[in-house]
Amino acid sequence: MRERPGHPTLFDHWDRMAARVAATRQAVEHEKKHGQGNRRHKGKRQAWSIDRQRLAEVQKVIHHRHGGACDTDDGATYLRAAMPHLLRLHGGGDEAHDKILGWAAVWLPTMPQADVAAAVENAFRHDPPPLKADTLAELLNMHRDERTALSLRTIGAVDQTSRERAAERKRKSAEHQAAKRQRAGATPRSQSKVAIAKAQGISLSTLKRRLKQAAAQEAANRPDPISSAIDPKDLQPTTKPGHGTGLSVPGPAREASQRQIVGAVGPTPGARTRAVPAGHAVPLPLPENGFQENGDFFGSDDAWISLGSALDYAGGLMPPEVARAVRLAQRARSMTQDAVARHIGISRPQLANALQGRFGLSRSAAANLCAWLAAA
Repeated sequence: MRERPGHPTLFDHWDRMAARVAATRQAVEHEKKHGQGNRRHKGKRQAWSIDRQRLAEVQKVIHHRHGGACDTDDGATYLRAAMPHLLRLHGGGDEAHDKILGWAAVWLPTMPQADVAAAVENAFRHDPPPLKADTLAELLNMHRDERTALSLRTIGAVDQTSRERAAERKRKSAEHQAAKRQRAGATPRSQSKVAIAKAQGISLSTLKRRLKQAAAQEAANRPDPISSAIDPKDLQPTTKPGHGTGLSVPGPAREASQRQIVGAVGPTPGARTRAVPAGHAVPLPLPENGFQENGDFFGSDDAWISLGSALDYAGGLMPPEVARAVRLAQRARSMTQDAVARHIGISRPQLANALQGRFGLSRSAAANLCAWLAAA
């Protein structure tokens, strides 16, 4: 191959590639040897473990009792409490030995280095297991008040057993959940039917049965109102208009059943006498000069006598004399049934059913009817 002056040869390219690969391999080997590839990112939190938690709590106890590092002869006690976890965190070897000595130098500066080294060597030989929470509490003479003040979790208390601590945790959790439910608007469990039945010493089904009976008795003692509302299904049916007349032909009237009678003024088969509540019927304003009456339609004076007795109507099923007076007044004043109903403040079907004796009127509707009859 002909070489051009000033340009690298093919062998020069291969040499540079080989040098680049060798440098990359050397960098990888260096990272593996010095552990740079396993280093955690700066600022990243370490994974939780019982060893880190226990060691942190031992350090918290030392700082709380001594205001910093231990300056008394209690260093051996703290070292015994922390030694199993230091071994599990740092492993074995010279590096672990140096780290444990460094920890003791920071937190137990008054403890002789020879005693620390002897304790480390003894731990390497026997590999002591971590202490139980109650055992560690006896070793450190930890009481409940100090444990609560330091928020310790892995160290027990000499004046509180593990069962008592579990019951206390359960109680605090229940209080927290109850407060959370109360903030969400839920009914407290102390006011539930289950709690009420338990407090009364009865079963839940018995409590529900008693509540149902009490509600039924209260409903029976409450006066039932006589409603003036008309159900469309109770109205008189009509047939479709014919092609020629364009008028609706009334069909046969439906007979009133006893179960649909809701109160009565006077004897009615199957009806019960109930209090008539005040309604909300608002009549149209009456003419200032009264109605234009035609005396010929009234006939004899007996009609006026029945009209006077009709003014005593206070609601409920309409007596026959009141219905007769309404019809006479309607004809004398040349008014339609719809116009009369508007003056009373009710609907025309409601007035028709009242005149037929199917349903009663409320107090306000009856008062409006009497005012309309008495208008001159």
